[in-house]
Amino acid sequence: MKNINKIYKYGLLIFVLISVSSCDKFLDVNNDPTKVQEDQITLSALLPTAIEATSDSHFSSIYTASRATHQVDHVAGYYTEFRMESNWSRIYLETLNTLSVIVSKSEEEGSPYYTGIARVLQALNLGLLTDTWEDVPLSEALDGSNNITPAYDTQEEIYSTIITYLDEAIGYLGQTESYNTPGSDDMVYGGDLTKWVKLAHSLKARYMLHLYAKGTFSASEILSEVDEGLSSNDDNFELFYNSVNLNPIHSGVALANETGNLTITHGKYLVDLMNGTTYPLFDPRLPILADTTGSGGTTYEGLASYDVNSPVHTCEISKNTWYAAESAPILMMTYSELKFIEAEVALTSNVSRANTAYRDGIAAHMDMLGVDPADRDSYLNDPSVALGGTPDIEHIMKEKYIALFLNFEAWNDMRRYDFNPSVYVGFVEPDFDGRAEPGMRALYPTTEQNRNAKSLEPHIKDFTEPMWKDQ
Repeated sequence: MKNINKIYKYGLLIFVLISVSSCDKFLDVNNDPTKVQEDQITLSALLPTAIEATSDSHFSSIYTASRATHQVDHVAGYYTEFRMESNWSRIYLETLNTLSVIVSKSEEEGSPYYTGIARVLQALNLGLLTDTWEDVPLSEALDGSNNITPAYDTQEEIYSTIITYLDEAIGYLGQTESYNTPGSDDMVYGGDLTKWVKLAHSLKARYMLHLYAKGTFSASEILSEVDEGLSSNDDNFELFYNSVNLNPIHSGVALANETGNLTITHGKYLVDLMNGTTYPLFDPRLPILADTTGSGGTTYEGLASYDVNSPVHTCEISKNTWYAAESAPILMMTYSELKFIEAEVALTSNVSRANTAYRDGIAAHMDMLGVDPADRDSYLNDPSVALGGTPDIEHIMKEKYIALFLNFEAWNDMRRYDFNPSVYVGFVEPDFDGRAEPGMRALYPTTEQNRNAKSLEPHIKDFTEPMWKDQ
């Protein structure tokens, strides 16, 4: 089952409190008191900790990054340069630290399945780290009090480690014997190791795609990973919540908006892609993604806080929308995303395969949202979507952008294409508050600047400078 168990939730809180209280300096996570606790805690208690922290990090990431892609906008005003400080500490202190303990314990106990799962989660969290800040500490990151000023590894080195971890994960998960086997403590796949293997291959395809334009990986290499990846929506890597442990989009956005603590809502660029403004077709997913509970009736207008002449927004991320329901999942890797990876990569060599994957990606996202099959088929067969069986990069990326609503990968895609308006039709970064270029990275946390300035200094770059992976 993919639901959070309350016992694991409390275990998460206890373990994190112990880990954090045992160190008063950032990344000081491996001192003796923590080691004592490591000896007393089980793999089945550690795994939910890491899974939920990974999901929390995805929520924190999308809350900010989705403004850079204009999937959402903030009711209080246009976004400025951002740092994502809380996510930096969460990924290191809560997630990578916990996963390091899992790897150590599982290797000591002869439990390769846990090692494999931990490697997948390490790769995913390292992806979030480097895709947010570029160069980050890794090789010296978890030395604790032995080194509180860790060196920074380059993004190229981080990506190499990501691919290595995923290859190792596939090997560990394919072993025939394990002292401990995950079950209900695996809150996503319930201990189904074949799904973890599919996820590892899918993540390899994702991160290989990030470097595809650099020539690091070939189309055939990426498509080989796709072939071994997620095979349906049932394989989605997603953490479901419940009425006790609320989906953070529900509690942090929908309920906050209801109580007057206004946050984010759908951006005008996204809504115009779907309401018939930019393309001549109303997307049946829009009423599922957006509520019009205000004065706008059934008129869908997104928010453009940078434009005083823009129509008043009518779309809301309410608790009635799919992504903000109390028990909705946080999506971290989906079958739909994998299909769009396949479509993009196959486009130059196998148009028929690209078209099938393009249509499958749209259908998978619509099916996940519960779109009526008749409306789904009508949309797929419309000439503005079907394109005579010959997709192009514009339409592939448009559909992927919609399917990746509130998903960090949308920012990676737009940065890969340098926010090109010929790919993302209608996208124009507004000249607002002195900045006309889009956000290409988060600034490093001020805590890191204060604590580890000497190691950090050579890696500081401007908010609008492309990362190594996008050059």
